[in-house]
Amino acid sequence: MKLLKTPSFEALKKWKIFEHIPDSELKEIHKKLEFRHYHHEESIIYEETLGDHIFILATGKVRIEKKISESTAEVLGFYDEVGGLFGEMALLENKPRSASMVADTACDVLAVSKEDFIDLVQSVPLFTLAVARNISQFLRETDERLISKLKKENDELRHMNYLLQETQEELIGKERLSLIGRMASTILHDMKNPMSTIGGYAQLIKMKKHSGEQLAKYADIIAKQVIQFTSMTQDLLSFAQGGEQMRLKSVQMAGYLQECCDSLVLKFDDREITFIRDLTFEGEVRIDNGRFFRVLENIATNALDALDENGHFTVHSLEVETGVRIILEDNGIGMSNEVKENAFKEFYTHGKRKGTGLGLAIVKRIVDEHDGIISIESEEGVGTKFIIDLPAVGYNLLPKSKHQIPIPF
Repeated sequence: MKLLKTPSFEALKKWKIFEHIPDSELKEIHKKLEFRHYHHEESIIYEETLGDHIFILATGKVRIEKKISESTAEVLGFYDEVGGLFGEMALLENKPRSASMVADTACDVLAVSKEDFIDLVQSVPLFTLAVARNISQFLRETDERLISKLKKENDELRHMNYLLQETQEELIGKERLSLIGRMASTILHDMKNPMSTIGGYAQLIKMKKHSGEQLAKYADIIAKQVIQFTSMTQDLLSFAQGGEQMRLKSVQMAGYLQECCDSLVLKFDDREITFIRDLTFEGEVRIDNGRFFRVLENIATNALDALDENGHFTVHSLEVETGVRIILEDNGIGMSNEVKENAFKEFYTHGKRKGTGLGLAIVKRIVDEHDGIISIESEEGVGTKFIIDLPAVGYNLLPKSKHQIPIPF
């Protein structure tokens, strides 16, 4: 910064801030002015310092900056109004500067000390009015600038949100295609076996060279393969219709589980596997009868695959703090840690020659839809427990993290 010769009294009269001030008062102002020159990029006002001068721009352009880090500053705007006032707010508020002012080009400015400025405000009413007008105009322009900036940023955010939605829809579309591909692969791989069996035995029946007993045996095999085919189809339909509306109604859990067990026990009787019932919970639960039976059926079917002729399968129901706990327990081959971790994932199968890999995924989904929790306890060579906690009518629900209360069997 260097000092220059102050402009003449007549030159000052042409500036907007002085245009309505009488000559007698303007002469007093002229005596208090200091004319300064600032080089390009030289600081005029330093942020966070106490104001000691106000400035009137004579030539050039000033840049307004706000520090955002030790080495970085954000440009808030520019000031280039000849005869315009800046730097007065800190003096009026008697607070540190809120931003820096830097010479964006070489600048000439008139400077008035804090003491002289306060004296002028108190003694020259028209100068005070001019300062007030200048502050009002600056605030209005700042508001317009901020509104414009916010509008631009809002438009950019709206555009980014539109792009994100497009990307999300594209990803969902790709995921759907991937899911359809996996489902198609599963269908083709797992359904070809029962279809081949059906076709083979149908050809044998067509040959008409077999006894009635053999034909009955062939028909029985075909019927079982059709049941298997139907079961696999039901898995796929249940998975695809995961979002279907629940039809909840209150049921007496003991009676409902007895009916379910009556249906399930037939499969175990065919294999001469012991089926045990231990149903002690007598309360009411709101469930979708058909969909929840699918839970029990899928777990029971898995147990059949894991059991031999010395096996047993037990259905327990008991009261816990949150309602009812149902435990479906077998003494089969058990699960490894890897199988337990992935058991509820779609299309995950292990050691099975048939199935879609959707059975336990459907189980998990249906239990979730009933606001329940399901977990697995299993040890290889010992057996597996599926533990289901459901909220019951008249019970206080706990957070899901507290649902599971280990009870040994």
